[in-house]
Amino acid sequence: MQQDSTRILVVDDEKGMCDSLQTLLSKVGYEVTTVEEGEEALRKIQKDNFDLVITDIKMPRVDGLDILKAARKKDEDALVILMTGYASLESAISAINQGAYDYLMKPIEFPELKLTIQRALEKRRAEEDKIKLLTELKKKNLELKKKLAELDALYKAGMSLSTTEDLKALLNKIVSLATRVIEAKSGSIMLIQKPENVLAIEAAIGLSPHIVKHTRLELGSSIAGYVAQKGTPLIVRDIKKDRRFSHLSKKHYATRSLLCVPLRVKDNILGVINLSDKKTDDPFTQNDLRLLTTFASQAAIAIDDTEHFNQNLKKIEELEVLYDIATQLSSVEDFQAVCDFVFEKVRAIMPVEFALWFDWNEKANELILNRLQGCENNKRNLMIPLAKDDIYNPEKVNQKIRKSLEDDPDLSLHVDSITSFPIIAERSVHGVLSVGNYQQKSCSNEQIRLISIIISQSASVYEKQKSLLNATRLVTMGNLVSEITHDLKKPLTNIKGTLQLLREKWSEGKDKEKYFNLVEEEIFRLDGLVKEILSFSNPYKYELEKRDIGTVLNRALKLVGRDLTNRNITLKKEYSEGYMVLVDKNQMMEVFLNMILNSIEAMSDGGELRVCITRYRDPKRRVEFVRVGIADTGCGIPPKNLPRIFDRYFTTKKEGTGLGLAAVERIVKAHAGRISVQSKFKKGTTFFVDIPAI
Repeated sequence: MQQDSTRILVVDDEKGMCDSLQTLLSKVGYEVTTVEEGEEALRKIQKDNFDLVITDIKMPRVDGLDILKAARKKDEDALVILMTGYASLESAISAINQGAYDYLMKPIEFPELKLTIQRALEKRRAEEDKIKLLTELKKKNLELKKKLAELDALYKAGMSLSTTEDLKALLNKIVSLATRVIEAKSGSIMLIQKPENVLAIEAAIGLSPHIVKHTRLELGSSIAGYVAQKGTPLIVRDIKKDRRFSHLSKKHYATRSLLCVPLRVKDNILGVINLSDKKTDDPFTQNDLRLLTTFASQAAIAIDDTEHFNQNLKKIEELEVLYDIATQLSSVEDFQAVCDFVFEKVRAIMPVEFALWFDWNEKANELILNRLQGCENNKRNLMIPLAKDDIYNPEKVNQKIRKSLEDDPDLSLHVDSITSFPIIAERSVHGVLSVGNYQQKSCSNEQIRLISIIISQSASVYEKQKSLLNATRLVTMGNLVSEITHDLKKPLTNIKGTLQLLREKWSEGKDKEKYFNLVEEEIFRLDGLVKEILSFSNPYKYELEKRDIGTVLNRALKLVGRDLTNRNITLKKEYSEGYMVLVDKNQMMEVFLNMILNSIEAMSDGGELRVCITRYRDPKRRVEFVRVGIADTGCGIPPKNLPRIFDRYFTTKKEGTGLGLAAVERIVKAHAGRISVQSKFKKGTTFFVDIPAI
């Protein structure tokens, strides 16, 4: 406090005393106000601020002690010097007890008064300095406590981050800690997405789910993109006044003050931490930026460690999946089970939500959808024409498949996520696997490599199925050759014997016609057997392709429509389309026509022909079949004949050859299927044909 700014109030009912003190004190640099009445002094004290009050004790109405009380009431540290011409020990003690700084006797010696004033003012300055020092000390203590709290929060944050292994949980924890320590209203973590090199929000507090889900920022295109590209922390106290980003404020930001710090591990930037607006509505400070930068360095290390841990864990899971496929796939029996097994394994290690399995028809140069997984409506009749040379080009195959699905009600919105893999074994394409997801995320190079390995292992199943089909045909043909070889002996013996008789009895002409007819019949019989062998052994006869068995059955029923009408037979169809199988349509047509015609012949007086298609799963073989049932209300089959109906040459018809049902059985077996019959004599017969489902 400077002397020339010190204000002193002098109160005395003697005008001369007031004038004298004003003159003397003014000369030494004090600003002096004099009052001659106690009431006026009280008003002055309430209205103005004085550094020192000098007052006489004895005054009418309001005395010096009243003025002392008023001054101390306004300011408990007020300096008051009392003067009196009637000093007593009692009045001095009372004055000091009530807070007077000093008690002076009149007449006043100016040097003594001057010294007393100086001491009083020095005491006041010392008290003010003490209060100021204590205030500063208290402020510093609060700042120190805050620093300690921040350091403690950082320490605890670092400890908690190092124990979190789940990346999503870790990112949410980082955002929560950062907003709490810095006292921000909202915050987010954005990580760089590879290979697109864009920032995406992975965790946030105080942001809408829509913003979190749809925000994608190119590096350098925004505040976060700027920090991620430059790799330096950034503080924006007021975005509207910051020339670097003011042009973005209205369009992109509803906040005023921002902090953005890179998540850096050595020279690798993982992303950024963003904080918006302090809860106190004050701008962020440099201290906030330093604190967040320190925290971000710990967070980046934790994120990097967690990502490496998860990558290693993912590698282990991928190796486990590859091991499971390598060891278990060979034991899977049918194609459907293979699809389910591979789809389950692939979905466990990468974001695959649906899969399409196509067969490749080399003869027709087209892809035929065999199986669709991960979609509620999994029934599709999809055939995609493709140039022969393009089947070996995954990119062209993928483009064709995507194009063909653009109008699909379930998959059209997700075609950009589809990646296709030709299934190649023994240098031959067997089909294509296409995978995708509903998040429109394309497969990474690592995921493509992994699926390619899985597909190469799955391709062996196609070879196995082809080998099984060929083996089945070979076994069936072996049985056929064995049967026919046995059957050839009889007509050959008959021809030989007949020729011997002709040679001996040629002159006896009466039986000549009989013997010639017998030889002719046996020759026709031999010709039929040879044709049957050649027909069955023809490698091009069984051209298997994906077909709806219902359409084949409809065609067979259409061919016998007039016979049904002429015989007064009611047709009852109990099936719909969508039952897909791998068949030779012409051979399967022969099967259905043979059985339907047998049923028509069994209902000479009319009746009902019931045809149905269902799915049937064999509990023993764990294979799913498409079952075609053909039932009639005809004469039925006697129980003694049931075991023999598929035997060659067994027939109860006068003009029958006994080869029809035997041929039916061989055709069904050549399709890896089976045929069975149920019959009640004089009530009707039902044939069941089971073909493996796809």
